[in-house]
Amino acid sequence: MNKKLMAVAVAGALAVPGVALAQSSTVQIGGSLTAFYYKHDANNPGLAQSGDILETSEPELFVRGEEKLGGGLSFWFQCTSSLDGMIGGSAAAQGMCGRNSGLGFRGSFGNIFAGNWDTPQKLVMNRARGWFGSTNSVTGGTGRLMFGNGPSGVSNPVQSMVSSTTTTPVIGGVSTIVTTAGSGTAMSNTPAGFARRQANSWNYHSPNWSGFSVNASYSADNESTGRPEASLLDPRLYSIGGAFSSGPFLVALAYEKHDDYNPGNATVGVAAGNYSGGSDDNWTLVGGFKFATFDLRAMYSQTTYDVHIGGDLKTKGFGLYADWAIAGPHTLRAQYVQQDDTSGSSVLNASPYIGPLRGNSCGALSNVTCATSTGAKLWSLVYSYAFSKRTEGSVIYTKLDNDSNAAFSLGKVSAIAGTSQTSAGVAVKHRF
Repeated sequence: MNKKLMAVAVAGALAVPGVALAQSSTVQIGGSLTAFYYKHDANNPGLAQSGDILETSEPELFVRGEEKLGGGLSFWFQCTSSLDGMIGGSAAAQGMCGRNSGLGFRGSFGNIFAGNWDTPQKLVMNRARGWFGSTNSVTGGTGRLMFGNGPSGVSNPVQSMVSSTTTTPVIGGVSTIVTTAGSGTAMSNTPAGFARRQANSWNYHSPNWSGFSVNASYSADNESTGRPEASLLDPRLYSIGGAFSSGPFLVALAYEKHDDYNPGNATVGVAAGNYSGGSDDNWTLVGGFKFATFDLRAMYSQTTYDVHIGGDLKTKGFGLYADWAIAGPHTLRAQYVQQDDTSGSSVLNASPYIGPLRGNSCGALSNVTCATSTGAKLWSLVYSYAFSKRTEGSVIYTKLDNDSNAAFSLGKVSAIAGTSQTSAGVAVKHRF
């Protein structure tokens, strides 16, 4: 059943005596399924064995509705929910509307909505990575290397008035265990991460003006109810992105800013008490070109973390992506992602969960050489066969190589500095 017929069927099923659906209202149901079966070697024998993994990757079911109000104006809603429980069972299932979901108005002016939605910075990244995942352990990597993972369905960092202990992976470093006293400065919601799906956000998506479009968003300050008036911190996210696409050419640029996202550094390390607010920001640039049967994209990203007074931490990297539609149902795909050495004057990791071994084994002040050999490289090769327009199977190989002082991982098990991790297997993707 195609989506248009399904929309009609749903509308008919919803009609009950005494209640009439407006003829200008439509409801649509659809989604996608992705499943992987692969061999994963974390190269960390103290914590993990090399083994086979069967899992889904961001399968979803969406329900969309729209009512035309006249004069070109419409009200719409979307609820997109995870279907991870299809293979992973109840433990993997997530709540309703946990993926891109929202409600708002659209017309000739564009689309204004409130929701739990990918930020413009993430939408620009998505234009580059295309088929490849952002953070999954067999086709992902871009999000983990460049953006401090890819937080999904999260709001601004939350301050807590009680003590807490957290274990969090870092970029270019070992996993960090931090115990924070009940001082009102603990946080959650992956404060160091960009490429976010931001909850409690206002969003604007422009129309397409002869190939040019603009997206913008900012986060509401729901966290204010748990923050005393005396606090100097006011966490907030701002994101804007623009793109121009015409014929074979694509250019897109995004800027995202996080205000007061690192309160944990007020109680950590030599800079304890030195964090009274700051801004982290990211620039992401994407270019693309299509010719014949090739689709080529490139991305450059630079992030600066305002970690504490008098110190910042900078990371940058790039990604290259290519799709080659060989003939008929056959496609070859490749990605190469590189994160460069960190730089900056900080003696702490951001949040303090990001950066190389700074603030961990390098020691609080001996950070002069900590930024050397803290990068990583990831590459993937994929052969795909399209069984139909909606169903595709793939064979995948991915390898992540860490520099001697870096400990990036593919997301299953924390890495040992200077080692490699690999994933190799098969995948199936289906849209309905």
